[in-house]
Amino acid sequence: MARKAELIVNTKSLFVEFKKVDRKKIYGWTSIETFDDNQEECILGGLAEGQYIIPKGGSALVTLNQNGESVIKKDLIGVNNNGEKVNIVPSIYEQKTILEESSIDEYLTLAVKSVYQIISDENIDIGEKIYKFSFNYRADYEGDDAFLIKNENTVFAVVGKITKFNFIGLKDNETDLVENEESNDDDLDFAMF
Repeated sequence: MARKAELIVNTKSLFVEFKKVDRKKIYGWTSIETFDDNQEECILGGLAEGQYIIPKGGSALVTLNQNGESVIKKDLIGVNNNGEKVNIVPSIYEQKTILEESSIDEYLTLAVKSVYQIISDENIDIGEKIYKFSFNYRADYEGDDAFLIKNENTVFAVVGKITKFNFIGLKDNETDLVENEESNDDDLDFAMF
């Protein structure tokens, strides 16, 4: 059974699953297979610190300090750009998440990272409203912004970062070009080219 998160919409609790909408399932994918002289498949690896060969997916398993020594991840401390310690943002599964009503304008400022289909045993009736909340699949130092939206039958959580756009305005700054009526194509000087 999949884990469920508790979302609170207008004081009503909803217990939901987040099912990631995978681009591969929608559009398909291709892969390149490489074989050596013995027709054995080659495995992609990376080089770290100029001396460590790490197989594909292995960089997530170990963290090295500047001396190339292994560091336990739970001993690491998160800091911001000013060097100040930051707190861990809990997973959406570790706490109740209160949704607040938002607008289409705010939703359209989201730089989308991923989309999740919301699955629930109960009917999720948000109408045509858009709700905003903080989303963090796993506890870490930086949460994401998320919006709950609905089409005819399905509810989605669209996850990413809200971007700040400067509003320029609606004023039409285009100017009409005035044609020179005295223009004569015969007066072209080919020496200038």
